[in-house]
Amino acid sequence: MHHKVIIFFSSILLGLIVIEPFIISVLNPVAIYLFSIVIALSLLATIIVLIKKINSEKSEKEIISLTAHQLSAPLASIKWSLEMLLNEDFGPLEDEQKIVFKKAFERDEQLIYLVNDLLNASRIDEKKYLLNRKPQSIEKIVMAVSDACRDDIKKKKIKFKLSKLSEHLPEINIDGPKIKLAIQNLFDNAIKYTPAGGKITASIKKRGRYIEFKIQDSGIGIEKTQQNKIFSKFFRGGNAVKQDPMGYGLGLFFVKNIIEAHDGKVWFKSAENEGSTFYISLPAKKG
Repeated sequence: MHHKVIIFFSSILLGLIVIEPFIISVLNPVAIYLFSIVIALSLLATIIVLIKKINSEKSEKEIISLTAHQLSAPLASIKWSLEMLLNEDFGPLEDEQKIVFKKAFERDEQLIYLVNDLLNASRIDEKKYLLNRKPQSIEKIVMAVSDACRDDIKKKKIKFKLSKLSEHLPEINIDGPKIKLAIQNLFDNAIKYTPAGGKITASIKKRGRYIEFKIQDSGIGIEKTQQNKIFSKFFRGGNAVKQDPMGYGLGLFFVKNIIEAHDGKVWFKSAENEGSTFYISLPAKKG
């Protein structure tokens, strides 16, 4: 009953946010959007807290699925409305307004990513996270992800090195987008939890009948007492929460399930304040 009430009020709130661009001539749009985005984020955080406290596995799955589906369409509408505002379809904006709307747009995208994560988590729980495998180059996927992360790496002045093989690896039978999501999560964590001026190294190589990807960082590491929970859904280490309070503990849950669905393995070595090294191993075969 509680989750239905939360979903109902979140839908009303998001609906109000959607129609706000159409009443900007009456009310101050900057104040409206700032207030609405803060409330929306607070409400979504409340939903996540409620999910964490649910003891029934069936109820947890139901809440995740209903909440994610309920929020996906309004969030897409908000993004569309904000794009129209930023494109000045409703008229010219002052510089201050552009800054505020851009921040609102970025927050909305963060919510969309979170909702997609919740949907993926629900599909995994319900065994509906299907793979579309075909022969692909994992080496190209790793390089594409590392290239996409270059700006974030430069911002933190992190020393980064990707070791490349002298010869190309063979294509393997994988679901490219899902493997990319797994590798992206490992890169994101390494960058997020490595201090400015730190170091990250990554490599990919063939080891026997497997292809192994490794990423090592000089970040905050993982407490020994919490290492057995690191791949659990919604779990975050204490030092990780201090570093980034906004995380939701789904990234490594996705990594584990995606890699194991490909008949692969994922493991790590870590010590608190000494960094972490994560490994992915996938069968080196096309079929």
